[in-house]
Order: sequence, then C-alpha cells, then structure tokens
Amino acid sequence: MAEVIVGFYCDPQIGMILWLGSGGGLVELFGDRILLIPPATRAEIEAAISRLKIGALIAGFRGRPAGDLPALINIIIAIQTYALDITDCLIEMDVNPVIVRSAGNGAVAVDAFIRVSEGDTT
Repeated sequence: MAEVIVGFYCDPQIGMILWLGSGGGLVELFGDRILLIPPATRAEIEAAISRLKIGALIAGFRGRPAGDLPALINIIIAIQTYALDITDCLIEMDVNPVIVRSAGNGAVAVDAFIRVSEGDTT
C-alpha cells in the first residue's frame, strides 16, 4: 500500500499546475513531488509517477506487492477533469492521501481540501 497526494494550483504566470507526490505524512518529510501542466495524458501521468520515490513502492519495491497503478491513474484523471471543469474559480486543491491498494484492488481518495474564489461557482 502506498499513499499519494494529488494537487492543483493556479500559478499567475503559467496557469493551472498539476502536482503529484508522496502522500500522507510523507508529503512534508520527503518533498517527493513532480509538476505537470494539465491536461496531462495517462502516459504523462504514468511516467511522472515512475519518476517519484513513491513510484518505486507502487511498482513493487523489494518484493512488496505492486500497487494498482491503473486505478491510481484513473483517480488522477478524474480529479484533473474536475479541476479543469472549475478552473475559473479554483485557487488550489489537494487530495491527500490517495491510498493505492495492491494490484487489482483499486485506489481510494480519502480526503480533499478545495479552495475556490468567491462568487458564482457554476
């Protein structure tokens, strides 16, 4: 099992940024993160995860069971779709942790923090 953080924020010069990293309490401890410009493709997300330290755990580091990478990517794509749908009012969003279960057993987004600008959010 591995924990991943999925975040979005709006950079004033670049625009929306998607970031992925080691989640749960590890987010502050390791500083293991990578940035992508959305919309990121499944292949770009998979490549980004493979470059993270947590990616080694998801791949099955030192004989541990591999994590359910397709389920994790599905969750990231769903979060990205939501973030892009509310781009006009989204300031930042962190989904942490996303728990990646063993291969074939899915992944679960446990908690989310979403900050939007005031006004009409429809």
